[in-house]
Amino acid sequence: MDWYWIVAIAVGAAAIVTAAAVCFARFGKKRSNRRSAQLGEVEVEEIAAEEIDETALCEIDDPGVKERVKALMPDVVRTEIAAGLAVTTCSKTVYKVILPASAKLAAGGSSLSMGASMAAAQVGTLVASSFSAVMSAASMVVGQYYMTLVNQQLKKITERLSRLGEFQDSEFKSKVFALHAQVMRAAAFRSETMEHATMRTAEIDKLDRLEQGCIELLGQASIMIADCTARDDLDYAQYIRATAEIDKWFSCQKILLVTLEEIAELKFAFYLGAASRKQCEALLPIYEQQTEETQRMLKKWHSDTAKRLGLRLGEHKRRRRGLDKVVHWFPALFKKDLKYRDMPASTVALIEHQTAEADERPWVRDDLFHADVEIIAKDGKLYYLPHSAKHGKELNEEA
Repeated sequence: MDWYWIVAIAVGAAAIVTAAAVCFARFGKKRSNRRSAQLGEVEVEEIAAEEIDETALCEIDDPGVKERVKALMPDVVRTEIAAGLAVTTCSKTVYKVILPASAKLAAGGSSLSMGASMAAAQVGTLVASSFSAVMSAASMVVGQYYMTLVNQQLKKITERLSRLGEFQDSEFKSKVFALHAQVMRAAAFRSETMEHATMRTAEIDKLDRLEQGCIELLGQASIMIADCTARDDLDYAQYIRATAEIDKWFSCQKILLVTLEEIAELKFAFYLGAASRKQCEALLPIYEQQTEETQRMLKKWHSDTAKRLGLRLGEHKRRRRGLDKVVHWFPALFKKDLKYRDMPASTVALIEHQTAEADERPWVRDDLFHADVEIIAKDGKLYYLPHSAKHGKELNEEA
């Protein structure tokens, strides 16, 4: 047997023995044996994997953010992160690192204590322990999380934009697409931008300009819907044409309102908690109310028109008129259903779309910048466990 085959076999055997030893050590631990270490205000725990709700975890995938978080972790945690992929199949425990809220950290002093308690000695020692290092890592983690949520919503908007189809006002449509593209660019998380105040300020200024453009487009959509619903003497054919035209503006209005919400969310993320959510969303209530008023007006227009034209939307029927009514007058004396004729399902769907209840905001987001930040180290990866997820709040992903 050649010498390199002997070396390869020896190395492979050593790797198998090492992995088996790690697995045996992990399986041998009692799940109830939770170890905790607290250095100053940063707490490190080793807990059973079953205690973590994996559906609530948000992976920390930006290299810059990961390095900041790792710098705050004990040596043993960083070692297991590096080796995590090799022992994924037998891992039964995970590490949880809790970065305290800014108020708690400030109350504990401007720097973290490095006193070595017995529990701390068991888990390891922190490499970076300054107040600024902890707060910087915490804010970056939360900032990435908010931007992940924004990106989820923007992807849904992309799908809705693709369904707009033909739009008579091509200039308006191009402006909506351009606005969406620029907001998507801003939502692409970059740690280099987040960690420099000057770059974040520049991004906030750009978002202010996008916000202004968004509200101008929202106003235009509302005006066009109002113009289309101004007439109350339309016959059935005219009503259907008006309904089809309104639907394009109506869809754009809903898309723009969600975009305005996400712009406010991005501003909040770039401020890293320095500005309140209320301040970042100052314009939202005004345009939410404007949109609600437009939708109420549209709903009333459809209701009044349906009564005047004799529409029975639940049955997909409309009352016969003109010559059609005359032809069916005598048969209708014996069969009342002959007073009505069928309506296309697509037409009924458009009307129902425009008269449905207004969309609620996708979710109510907490101010996580001022809450404890829990980091989960599992299988060689780092995850953020949002404070809202711990309290059972489910995020409604419907746009």
